[in-house]
Amino acid sequence: MLLKKMIAVCTFAVSALTITPAMAAYPEKPITLVCWSSPGSGHDLMARYIAKLGEKHIGQPIVVVNKKGGKGKVAMSYVLNQKSDGYVIMTNTRSMTKRLKPTGGSIAIDSFKYISRVVQDPFVIVVKEDSPFNTMSDLVTYAKNNPNKIKVGGYSTQSVDEGLVHDIEKISKINLNYIPYKGGKEPVVAVLGGHIDVAIANPSEMMTSFQAGKLKALAVTTEDRFSPFDDTPTLKEQDINNVTVHWRGVMASKDVPDEAIQKLDNMIQKVLEEPEFKKFLNSSNMLSGYISNDKFGEYVTKQTKK
Repeated sequence: MLLKKMIAVCTFAVSALTITPAMAAYPEKPITLVCWSSPGSGHDLMARYIAKLGEKHIGQPIVVVNKKGGKGKVAMSYVLNQKSDGYVIMTNTRSMTKRLKPTGGSIAIDSFKYISRVVQDPFVIVVKEDSPFNTMSDLVTYAKNNPNKIKVGGYSTQSVDEGLVHDIEKISKINLNYIPYKGGKEPVVAVLGGHIDVAIANPSEMMTSFQAGKLKALAVTTEDRFSPFDDTPTLKEQDINNVTVHWRGVMASKDVPDEAIQKLDNMIQKVLEEPEFKKFLNSSNMLSGYISNDKFGEYVTKQTKK
């Protein structure tokens, strides 16, 4: 009898030693939010507002780290080479993911889990204040009679800006001369200097010159008009059936646990409701564009195939 009791005690002790301890609840330490653009950019500011306002909702500090270069590939490579535990995540944009293949290679769409789409950054099609173009109809009519004569500037190649220009060409059956620039503000500077005829810009990049009367807005690229461009028609209102907006969001490497992804998504949803974040969106002329993690990945994949 005594021997049986001793065996039972020993068996229990061994079992207790071999039980795997439960994982600590996420998060238990600070989170790094990698931003692929320069400090002070609109993308960087969004990241810093998420970090500042998200801390109280996630229960840990969030530290923004900038990893610029390779049109986002430096930041993506960095994140993918970290431990997939949800403590290193990154911001993403439509222009960045647009360049990726759906699968295959060291970096692809399916290398990541998509936490939340956060904001929409619409485009405004602008010309210099003394331009002969006052509407998109003026531009299209001239382009039909003068193929490739109109110089249209936008950010980079294989970008959302370039895609928008090609969509307008296809829909309107015209040929434009797309000029890529390294930064979003550069096309605005170029159109003001008379180096190009038209610029594709986000509101934050052209607002100062627009409010000073140095630029005219021919169209906004959203579904509906938005303030402060209430008097500027959409492309659709001008018989160009196109809606194009830039967006910004947050993603993580594909092996991050779903529990962490869901908690981060919940945090971002709460950040979007913060009055300070709404004030930031309003001052930056951006629009809330929340899409939850269960839909964001599919959304990114569909847009990449376009």
